[in-house]
Amino acid sequence: MQTMFILGTAGSGKSSLTAALYEWLRDQGQSSMTVNLDPAAVALPYDPDVDIRESVDYDRVMAQMGLGPNAALIKSVREVARNIDELRREVESSGVDFALVDTPGQLELFAFRNEGRLICESLAPPPKGSLFLFDPEFCGTPRTFVVDMFLAASVHLSLSLPMILVLSKSDTVAMKELKKIVGWIDEEEAFILEVENSLKGRELDMSLEVANAVHSLASQFPMIPVSATEFKGLTQLLALATRMLGEGEMELK
Repeated sequence: MQTMFILGTAGSGKSSLTAALYEWLRDQGQSSMTVNLDPAAVALPYDPDVDIRESVDYDRVMAQMGLGPNAALIKSVREVARNIDELRREVESSGVDFALVDTPGQLELFAFRNEGRLICESLAPPPKGSLFLFDPEFCGTPRTFVVDMFLAASVHLSLSLPMILVLSKSDTVAMKELKKIVGWIDEEEAFILEVENSLKGRELDMSLEVANAVHSLASQFPMIPVSATEFKGLTQLLALATRMLGEGEMELK
């Protein structure tokens, strides 16, 4: 079994991509399962095979303990981590080719906490990796692209999972815009020039420092434009994921 953790900021399309990948794999004759790790999810575009909402009641945790939404999520994820052996048995007993793990929308409350790292380490045996989603409507400027690059690199370092960068929702922006964003990953000089032309003053200096530091790490991973709505890019994405997981490669370039 190969396991892929699907990560990204709220609204980046994690659940939609999980549903699309599940359907695509099924149509290709490969067995797969979906795992929902978001206790606060209200509605999902797929029917989870393993769902932490069955073992953790997020609304009850928030109400009974008098917690806010973020504190309740932290408490819920902590409870999941305590019972990770039960979840692991459910995943391992499935006997599928792929496990697709949909992670909480509040990325920082999962990826940068010990409980999130424990879940990634223990939920399933190797091989496993991650897909980090970039929202093209957010990362289309040098400033916001630097933010997403920094976040992706931080998540990679925190979770120690092989990573593929996914430019989600590719059907919502023009092809020229997609090529520009992907080009920023492939060509550091072009990206640095774009930063210099669009920013100024202290903001420019800070962005250049971050861009130079992070680009050397983030550029080691490919960026694949995909559309969960139109199923575009999924063949290439799954081919790269299979290669990464099968060969145990941290870097694909």
